[in-house]
Amino acid sequence: MKLWEYEGKNVRIIMADGEVFNGFAHDYIAAEDNEPYSESISIDNIELFANEIKSIELL
Repeated sequence: MKLWEYEGKNVRIIMADGEVFNGFAHDYIAAEDNEPYSESISIDNIELFANEIKSIELL
């Protein structure tokens, strides 16, 4: 998943557990800078980790 491609854009993110987040994606963090976690991207004040994201799409 290439989360950096969605930074600065309006997106819909569907999590593996079925929860859905819609909003402006910001604050992409690469895996190397987010140890021991995977890469992540934030919507509002919520940090979403790539290993928990089922799908992401542009709105």
